[in-house]
Amino acid sequence: MTANLKVKNDRYYAVINYKEGNEYKQKWIALGLPTKNNKRKAEAMLDEIKRKFEEQYSTPAGDMLFVIYIKQWLEKKKPLIQMSTWEGYEIYVTRHIVPYFEPLKLSLRDIRPQHIKDYYEFKYTRGRLDGKEGGLSIASIKKHALVIKEALTDALVGEYITRNPAEGVKLPAKETTTREKVFLDAEQANLMLKAFKGHPLQALVYVTLYYGLRRSEVLGLRWSAVDFNQGTLTINHTVVKNRTIVRKDTTKTQSSYHTYWLIDDVREALLAQRERQEHNKKEFGATYKESDYIFTWDDGTLYRPDYITRGFQRVLKAHGIPIMRFHDLRHSTASILYDKGWDLKDSQSWLRHSSVEMTGDIYTHITEARKARMAAQLNSTFDLGGTDERPEED
Repeated sequence: MTANLKVKNDRYYAVINYKEGNEYKQKWIALGLPTKNNKRKAEAMLDEIKRKFEEQYSTPAGDMLFVIYIKQWLEKKKPLIQMSTWEGYEIYVTRHIVPYFEPLKLSLRDIRPQHIKDYYEFKYTRGRLDGKEGGLSIASIKKHALVIKEALTDALVGEYITRNPAEGVKLPAKETTTREKVFLDAEQANLMLKAFKGHPLQALVYVTLYYGLRRSEVLGLRWSAVDFNQGTLTINHTVVKNRTIVRKDTTKTQSSYHTYWLIDDVREALLAQRERQEHNKKEFGATYKESDYIFTWDDGTLYRPDYITRGFQRVLKAHGIPIMRFHDLRHSTASILYDKGWDLKDSQSWLRHSSVEMTGDIYTHITEARKARMAAQLNSTFDLGGTDERPEED
């Protein structure tokens, strides 16, 4: 490895030539110093940068600190996975995994299953970063576990380690107070829709209920995917967000790509939505943000995915409706299909589940909820007479 000072546009740069694996690389690092009267300071900064690089890249692979390895692994993953997925990985690594493991100074070879288990337990009991008490949900810790396991699997493949210490490490016992899925029937769904009358999300929620769309799919609906002449609506584009909003011509799974018949009610709602957009274009004039998206703010700006979640729940709270997730609208579509007597295969096709087993799991939840309501309705039907007196014997 070599390190030199270079001058570009009258400012100092540290230029590092180093080897990573079998690749030779060069990195320019701006020192933020103008050349005038700053040579000694630049040389001192160069020495410190060189020391850190030697520490990082001159160490045998297995002796590399785990936190250094996982940060390098994260950067290598960037061009290989979708940006929204990578941004999620970055949050888990930089905000959770690295701050926990950095003080431990564990090398890749030092990592043991117990270290991984301790991390999961810590995050489960007191791993929140928002200042509130308590830990992360099991669902969140599963995402952390996925990243750790994948990073260590790649270390195993690269022969940095001889076994993956994350394999077989169990997550903490699942909490018993998990939020139940919500399954509205048609009557309940209509009561909820009344709460959205006149709200910007009214048409979006309406269409979501009819087709059981995911949040990313309803946000990704475009006019070019609607054929009013043929009477079809195609799901072929999604809008997702982690740190940034990503628009992509892909769906969650291959089965999610689907063309529906355009329901008459939805046709009318979309025509009304298009009319509103045309009116808004005239109102906002040159400041209107042109796009092909169906559901936007009045000025044409696309809704942010996180606004959909917050705005949806604010309306529920304001009208005293029990809070539920936006995704529970999709479950409610399944519930309504069940009430209408649709069989599993037809419901699977409509909801675009990749397997009939997934639809079956939802139907099982719906059936159990129905049984509970039936039992509650039947309660207090019969009366023992309110007395424990025994009849007199002759």
